[in-house]
Amino acid sequence: MSRLPLRLVPHPLAWLLAVALPAQGNSERTVSLTVVGVAERSVYLDHGRDLGLAVGTMVRLFPPGTAGVDAEVRAVSGNGARAELPPGVPVPPVGTRAEARVRVEAETPPAPAAGHPPWQRREAPRGPDQPLLVPAYGQRPDQRPATLDGRLFLLEQYSQDRGAGRDASYLLSRLGLRADATNWFGRGERVRLATEADDRRALLSDAPDQDDQNGRLDQLSVAFGTEAWAATGLEAGRFFVGGLPELGLVDGLELVRRYQGGLRFGGGFGAFPRPFPIRDTGDDVGVFAYADFTSDAQRTFAAAAGVQKTWHRGAPDRDLLLLRVEARPTARTALFATAKVDYYSAGDTVKGSGVELTEAFGSARYDGDGFGTALSASYFTWPELLRREYQNLPIELVRDGHVERGSWSGYSTPWAWLRCSVRADAWADQDRSGTAWGCDADLRDVTGLGSGLLLSWYMADGGVVGGPTGRVLWRFAAGPAALRLGGRWQRYEVRGLAGGDEEFDRQSLECGCNLPIGHHGDVDLALEHWWGDREDTWIGSMYLQWRF
Repeated sequence: MSRLPLRLVPHPLAWLLAVALPAQGNSERTVSLTVVGVAERSVYLDHGRDLGLAVGTMVRLFPPGTAGVDAEVRAVSGNGARAELPPGVPVPPVGTRAEARVRVEAETPPAPAAGHPPWQRREAPRGPDQPLLVPAYGQRPDQRPATLDGRLFLLEQYSQDRGAGRDASYLLSRLGLRADATNWFGRGERVRLATEADDRRALLSDAPDQDDQNGRLDQLSVAFGTEAWAATGLEAGRFFVGGLPELGLVDGLELVRRYQGGLRFGGGFGAFPRPFPIRDTGDDVGVFAYADFTSDAQRTFAAAAGVQKTWHRGAPDRDLLLLRVEARPTARTALFATAKVDYYSAGDTVKGSGVELTEAFGSARYDGDGFGTALSASYFTWPELLRREYQNLPIELVRDGHVERGSWSGYSTPWAWLRCSVRADAWADQDRSGTAWGCDADLRDVTGLGSGLLLSWYMADGGVVGGPTGRVLWRFAAGPAALRLGGRWQRYEVRGLAGGDEEFDRQSLECGCNLPIGHHGDVDLALEHWWGDREDTWIGSMYLQWRF
């Protein structure tokens, strides 16, 4: 491994000490978020400035089966935000929960109330049989206004690859629409649409040029009775199951029945599209049912249990049990666990008959006054399916494959201008094991109010591929624009190759600008240059979105 030209972070023991320091002048809180949309390396969250998110805020995503992924908020509105994932990180599914640390502004003491003049109006005497308050009446659906909420986005990306003797250019154009329309037919219904169209072009010097256009439909459904107080709800079309988003997309129908006290039962049937961009559907059909309980709006305690039965081209396939529980015993503590259990019959030749724990994930998190820590563990095996959910999956991997992972993370804000964090991760599968650890320092308001300087160091030993990564990112404002400048250095160590071990470096410089367009839109411009032993690539992109 080569050395960084500058020592960006102190020794790891110094980070551990920083995490252990008590916070001085707490000014942060943890907020809960949900992923409501994805596109390329971007995830879209259900809250924005209403919960204190700002450009540069780091969001921790918790996709099923992982210990968490960090994403940086690049654009924010009153009730939504867009965060960008690091290169190479898989996009999490819609419905993934997330958390972020946001600043809490100090409250200004209210001014003393001025003396009020004597009341002039006098109420008439009331009898004992008269109500104290005028009764309130709800509006019928045909009396409510129609609403339309959503966003239209456009991505344009151009990359030029000149590394290792290559000469190729790639262009990507993506146009997408996400929209929720309520009560347009006067029935209190909600229509949800999510769709994208792509145009990909590859201009190659040593092969014929390639051109590919395709579109995909992520969601198109109509739902009735979506209000929390509605006794019965119905949704039809292509949608995510409200009580079991782990099932993925369904082309079918869901019926839900709600009861007082937070209890609901749901079920439905339909086809299950494959989890690929083209969304192939029709080969896999099935039924599902679930029970879900939520104690209160803060989800102090929530639990769900569900079952799924599928058929692949008419042949019986998956028998699945899903379990999920979460609790917040205190305002600063959060517990979460989920599991998938598969039942195999005598017709399953690879696994054999019996019950198997296919997936499990659990986490515990504490957020104190300027100090927090989290533990998580996960377990994953490949289920035996007739459904082709994975490409070129070896039988040996289905029979013997497994992945276990454990993670710990902690953070501290010893001063209002500094946030330190550390993380450690260990995993093992049927063939090898690996570890990783990293530490970050986020310095705030270093070059003006709202600015930030992120220093990050990450070290991985992946069994076959490993190495260190260092990153510097500077965020600052120039008028209404949010600017960023940064650089990254990576070293790859590849072991166990037939030709011997290899090492090579990779560096990048990046700059970007996010600029609001009126009150409803924004444009993000980015330019990156990656170079190293085997790479010389320029990437330019524009992301434009308009909210309505």
